[in-house]
Amino acid sequence: MGRSSFLPAKMQLLDSISFDRLLWLVPFFFMFHNMEEAPFMENWSTRLPLKIHPTITTKQFVIAVTILTLGGFALTFLGLELLPQPIGFLMILGIQMVLAFNAFVPHLLTTIRFRLYSPGLVTALLITLPFSFYIFRRALTENLLTWTQIWILLAIAPFAMVAFAYASLQAGKALSQDSR
Repeated sequence: MGRSSFLPAKMQLLDSISFDRLLWLVPFFFMFHNMEEAPFMENWSTRLPLKIHPTITTKQFVIAVTILTLGGFALTFLGLELLPQPIGFLMILGIQMVLAFNAFVPHLLTTIRFRLYSPGLVTALLITLPFSFYIFRRALTENLLTWTQIWILLAIAPFAMVAFAYASLQAGKALSQDSR
C-alpha cells in the first residue's frame, strides 16, 4: 500500500493539488480562524483570570485580524508570484508555522489551563494543525523544505507571532479610536 492509502480522502484530494496552489490555502484557513476568534475575543479577554492578553474590544480585534488576514493574502501573493523559490515558499511556510504555534500557544494551552474556551480553538484543532502537519510533511517529501528549515521556522514563530499580534492590536486600537 502506498502512502496515499493511509490518508483520509480529504488529504488524498490535497495530494492532487500542486504545492504552490496548495499554499493558497494558508491565508484562507487563516481567515476562517480569524472569523472564529473575532466575535468572542472581547468577552474572553475580560474573563481571563490572569491578564495574559490585553483587554480588547471586538471592533479593535476585527480591525487587527483584518490587517493580519490581508497581510497573509499579500505575503502569499508575493511569495508565489514575485519572489524566487524557495524564498517565497519559505515565507508562506513561515506564516503557517506561526499559525501552528498559535494553535498550541495560546489556544490549546489557555483552554486547558483556564478551562475556558479560547476563541479560535476549533479552527486551530480541526483546520490549522492537520493542515500544518500535512503541508510540512509534503514540503519535506517533495524536498522543498529541510528539517533544519522547519526548526528555524519553529524558532522564529513565537517571536513573529507576538510581534505581529502586538502591531496589529495597536493598529486596531488606533484605527478604532477606542481608548481601551
